[in-house]
Formats: sequence, C-alpha cells, structure tokens
Amino acid sequence: MSDLFFLGNDTSYLKIPNANGFDFGTGDFTIEWYQYQTDNNPFPRIFRVGTHPTATIGVSIEPGITEENVPVGKFYYWAFDDTLRRSNLTPSSYKNKWVHFAICRASGVTKVYMNGTSIFSMVDITNYNGAADLIIGNESTQSDDTAFGGYIKYFTWVKGVALRTANFTVPTGYPTIPTDMSNNYVLLLTASSFTGTLGSTVVNYNVSTTLTGPSNPPNLRMLTPLFTNNAQVYYKPGSLAPGGVGSVRNSSIKARRT
Repeated sequence: MSDLFFLGNDTSYLKIPNANGFDFGTGDFTIEWYQYQTDNNPFPRIFRVGTHPTATIGVSIEPGITEENVPVGKFYYWAFDDTLRRSNLTPSSYKNKWVHFAICRASGVTKVYMNGTSIFSMVDITNYNGAADLIIGNESTQSDDTAFGGYIKYFTWVKGVALRTANFTVPTGYPTIPTDMSNNYVLLLTASSFTGTLGSTVVNYNVSTTLTGPSNPPNLRMLTPLFTNNAQVYYKPGSLAPGGVGSVRNSSIKARRT
C-alpha cells in the first residue's frame, strides 16, 4: 500500500498554490485528514497557510514537557495574528499510529475532532483570507524544526460546509462530500473515486509516494493510497483555478525539486 510520506526535514513538503475560492472568509468550512506522525521535531506543522507568526490558518502538534516532567503533545490551531487554541494530548494517543483529525466551523463556532470526538471548540468569526499557498508538512518558510515527519492520507479542504457538527464515527474509506454543493469549493487530495474539474498544479518537494506505510488498526483501514505516481488534485467543478491538470511533478520514485 502506498502512502504520502514526509521525511521530516526542510526539503519534504507539499505545496498547493493559492487560487480564487481557496479562502474560507467568514463562512463555514471543513479540514480533515488522517496522519501517522513519526517525527521528533520541536514545531512540526501538519499544514499551514502562511508562516508563523502571521499564518492565515494552520495546525501543529508539538511535543513538550509539563512542570511535573511528563511528556505531553500540544495540538495547536493557529489563526490570524498568532491567535491559537490548544489541547493537550498524550504522545501515545497520536504518535506512531493512525489518527483522524477534523476541523469544522459551523455558524461561527469551530470544533476540532480527534478520532471523531471533539477535543475543543471555540467562537470563531475570523475572516480567513490571504494570498499565501497551502503547505502540507511544513510552512511557507521551510525548516527542519517545523517539518512534519510521517504519513498523511485523505487531506480534505472544503469551503462553505461544516461536514462535522457533532461527534461522529470515523470513516474507513474516502471522505464523503454532500452531492449538492453548487456554491462551495472542495479540494481533495486522494487517489481516485472523485470526479470534477482539475485545478492548480500540486508541487511535490521530496515527498515519497511509493513507500509502504505502517499497519493500520482495523477501525482505520486505508484501502487505497492518497497519491499514486500520477497524483491529481480534485476540485469541485467550477472552483479554484479553472482548467488544467493538477499533477505531481514526479521523476520516477521521488519528485524533482523545482
């Protein structure tokens, strides 16, 4: 089984260029993904639009130590002006295993879910807009310290709809997108099973798509890869950048650095 594998250094990340319709504004949205984090970096970014301390939106899951000298992981949800919310996680709950996360805003309230259970919620009327690219696995100013290392699957970015509004059972297959979304934008990084107009090129920087990922627990079976060597970005018809084929710039096993 192929997985999208990040090396955990400043040369390994995925960039999706910004385009019209990419920003959430003040409306509802959904971001969700599966991850298998293996790095020991101090500030790993799962994804980021922009760079600290002025990122538009992003998530990092960072290691730390409590005053009682107990290891702890902190889930950071970043917004404009370095505003953030955090939730403490035990390292054993998210390191070296498949975990599903979802961030959903519905009617001015944002909730973050881990494996289908809300870990925190907040009033959120932030106007998410800007011209920065979406970076998965680092931020726009790349460094080893901010690199995510491990595996990511089924990264989904939806403008206009909160797909999760209460605790839910984590899906074991492709993300489910409502069929009537004529006024919304959808970005799906998956191997197949979606149709639509293809948009901007995804730039693959030293991200492997041919390594075999870790074994998955029965309740989180990954039946297909996030990317193949002919990976594409699937958009809702009429959304984002019109026309063109969104393909990874690939050279045999690994992508060329461009």
